Amino acid sequence: MAGGEKKRSAGGASDPGGRLRGLLPFLLAALAACGPFSRDFRVSGTITLASPLQRRVPRANAVLFVIAKNRGGVPLAVLRIVNPRFPVSFTMTEQDLLVPGSRPREPLELQVQMNTHGNVGMPVPGDLEGVHPDLVRPGERRVHVVIDRQI
Repeated sequence: MAGGEKKRSAGGASDPGGRLRGLLPFLLAALAACGPFSRDFRVSGTITLASPLQRRVPRANAVLFVIAKNRGGVPLAVLRIVNPRFPVSFTMTEQDLLVPGSRPREPLELQVQMNTHGNVGMPVPGDLEGVHPDLVRPGERRVHVVIDRQI
């Protein structure tokens, strides 16, 4: 190179950030592993009971279902927790998906049902339920659902 010329990249500009270009695949992989950008399905949070229902919780043989549905009301994932103790921490993963290998990306309705008969989706008098007030995106953490209704 003649005189004080700097080496130029193929685009014609000097390449002081050339080192960053080498890191780009690693940065993209790290970003993809974060929450909503992840390819893995995950929703986590806590389920609590409204005060008026605390005395109505079954003490034995209780099953708590966490159900993630699409906007059309079709269940996409179900997590089953036997004999829960409140507050309950939960994490739904790809293992809870009803169609293995699917990767829901759209916002979801999150519903919880608690009963002593073990059947999801067929509530009977005495069952307890709650619904998250907003749509939940896959990857969200710290989702809080309150069981606030008895059927």
